[in-house]
Amino acid sequence: MRAGLLLLLVAGCDEDPDPCADRRDLLRSDAGLVVTADEHPDGWGRRACFQCHPAWTLHTVDCIADVALGDIELARAEDCVDCHGANGVPAWTGEERE
Repeated sequence: MRAGLLLLLVAGCDEDPDPCADRRDLLRSDAGLVVTADEHPDGWGRRACFQCHPAWTLHTVDCIADVALGDIELARAEDCVDCHGANGVPAWTGEERE
Protein backbone atom coordinates (compact mmCIF):
# COMPACT_ATOMS: atom_id res chain seq x y z
CA MET A 1 0.00 0.00 0.00
CA ARG A 2 2.84 2.43 0.81
CA ALA A 3 4.43 1.77 -2.58
CA GLY A 4 1.17 2.67 -4.33
CA LEU A 5 0.85 5.90 -2.38
CA LEU A 6 4.46 6.83 -3.09
CA LEU A 7 3.99 6.12 -6.79
CA LEU A 8 0.87 8.29 -6.86
CA LEU A 9 2.68 11.18 -5.17
CA VAL A 10 5.73 10.95 -7.43
CA ALA A 11 3.64 10.67 -10.60
CA GLY A 12 1.92 13.95 -9.77
CA CYS A 13 5.25 15.77 -9.52
CA ASP A 14 5.88 15.64 -13.26
CA GLU A 15 2.73 17.56 -14.13
CA ASP A 16 2.78 21.33 -14.48
CA PRO A 17 -0.38 22.65 -12.87
CA ASP A 18 -2.53 24.80 -15.13
CA PRO A 19 -2.34 28.33 -13.63
CA CYS A 20 -5.68 29.19 -15.20
CA ALA A 21 -7.58 26.11 -13.99
CA ASP A 22 -9.02 27.77 -10.88
CA ARG A 23 -9.83 31.08 -12.55
CA ARG A 24 -13.31 31.89 -13.79
CA ASP A 25 -13.47 32.16 -17.57
CA LEU A 26 -15.28 35.45 -18.16
CA LEU A 27 -15.32 34.85 -21.89
CA ARG A 28 -17.91 32.10 -21.34
CA SER A 29 -20.30 34.68 -19.93
CA ASP A 30 -22.94 36.18 -22.22
CA ALA A 31 -21.51 39.60 -21.31
CA GLY A 32 -17.92 38.58 -22.05
CA LEU A 33 -15.40 40.35 -19.82
CA VAL A 34 -18.03 42.77 -18.48
CA VAL A 35 -19.14 41.85 -14.96
CA THR A 36 -22.92 41.70 -14.50
CA ALA A 37 -25.15 41.95 -11.41
CA ASP A 38 -26.11 38.27 -11.76
CA GLU A 39 -22.46 37.19 -11.81
CA HIS A 40 -21.34 39.55 -9.06
CA PRO A 41 -24.25 39.88 -6.58
CA ASP A 42 -22.22 40.49 -3.40
CA GLY A 43 -20.08 43.20 -4.95
CA TRP A 44 -22.48 44.83 -7.38
CA GLY A 45 -22.56 48.62 -7.01
CA ARG A 46 -19.55 48.72 -4.71
CA ARG A 47 -16.49 50.84 -5.43
CA ALA A 48 -14.04 49.05 -3.14
CA CYS A 49 -13.21 46.26 -5.61
CA PHE A 50 -9.75 45.66 -4.16
CA GLN A 51 -11.20 44.68 -0.77
CA CYS A 52 -12.36 41.38 -2.25
CA HIS A 53 -10.04 41.28 -5.27
CA PRO A 54 -6.57 42.45 -4.10
CA ALA A 55 -4.77 44.15 -7.00
CA TRP A 56 -1.61 42.07 -6.53
CA THR A 57 -3.60 38.88 -7.22
CA LEU A 58 -5.17 40.07 -10.48
CA HIS A 59 -3.79 39.58 -13.96
CA THR A 60 -0.77 37.65 -12.73
CA VAL A 61 -1.18 34.93 -15.37
CA ASP A 62 -2.14 35.30 -19.05
CA CYS A 63 -5.29 33.18 -19.18
CA ILE A 64 -6.82 34.96 -22.17
CA ALA A 65 -5.09 34.99 -25.52
CA ASP A 66 -4.02 38.40 -26.83
CA VAL A 67 -4.19 40.13 -23.42
CA ALA A 68 -0.88 41.83 -22.69
CA LEU A 69 -0.51 41.70 -18.92
CA GLY A 70 2.13 44.43 -18.91
CA ASP A 71 -0.40 46.86 -20.38
CA ILE A 72 -2.86 46.46 -17.50
CA GLU A 73 -2.56 49.10 -14.78
CA LEU A 74 -4.38 48.51 -11.52
CA ALA A 75 -3.70 51.59 -9.44
CA ARG A 76 -7.39 52.30 -8.74
CA ALA A 77 -10.55 50.22 -8.89
CA GLU A 78 -11.75 52.48 -11.71
CA ASP A 79 -8.94 51.07 -13.85
CA CYS A 80 -10.97 47.85 -14.18
CA VAL A 81 -13.91 49.65 -15.86
CA ASP A 82 -12.47 49.70 -19.38
CA CYS A 83 -12.52 45.89 -19.63
CA HIS A 84 -14.95 44.75 -16.94
CA GLY A 85 -17.62 47.48 -16.94
CA ALA A 86 -18.81 49.84 -14.24
CA ASN A 87 -19.96 47.18 -11.74
CA GLY A 88 -23.21 49.10 -11.22
CA VAL A 89 -21.40 52.24 -9.98
CA PRO A 90 -23.03 55.30 -11.65
CA ALA A 91 -19.91 57.44 -11.21
CA TRP A 92 -17.95 54.94 -13.32
CA THR A 93 -20.21 55.13 -16.36
CA GLY A 94 -19.79 57.47 -19.30
CA GLU A 95 -18.90 61.08 -18.59
CA GLU A 96 -19.49 60.70 -14.85
CA ARG A 97 -16.41 58.48 -14.52
CA GLU A 98 -13.73 60.01 -12.33
